[in-house]
Amino acid sequence: MDDIHPFYADLMNVLYDKDHYKLALGQLNTARNLIDQIATDYPRLLKDGDSLFRCKSVKKAALGRMCTLMKRQQSSLAYLEQVRQHLSRLPSIDPNTRTLILCGFPNVGKSSFMNKVTRADVEVQPYAFTTKSLFVGHTDYKYLRWQVIDTPGILDHALEN
Repeated sequence: MDDIHPFYADLMNVLYDKDHYKLALGQLNTARNLIDQIATDYPRLLKDGDSLFRCKSVKKAALGRMCTLMKRQQSSLAYLEQVRQHLSRLPSIDPNTRTLILCGFPNVGKSSFMNKVTRADVEVQPYAFTTKSLFVGHTDYKYLRWQVIDTPGILDHALEN
């Protein structure tokens, strides 16, 4: 989490509790270390196996311990899967690429402009608030790659009413 770009770190903190995310990753990392330890300890016990039955029971015990550890991680895995699914639905924004952000009042042609200058296919309708989320497109201008971000219309009053 500390190795990612500050943009994505802030996005994660806004969408999800960063501490809960780190805790879930930490629990999985601990389980991984324990499973690795089991994977190194139990083969040593196989050397002492004097029969096929004894070797199979040692193998069964090792796999059972590994499965128990993973079953205990069910809530962490479910939470991380929920985060993964939500993040996969978000547009991919590269914070290191030149960016043009289209923002302004509703129904002024931001999405039409986006469709003309990029290969994106943003829905355009003759009424306001057609764009309800961010759309990202890319274009080349003077041999430079630009990402263009289309935003929903902005109103100049409080949204509380």
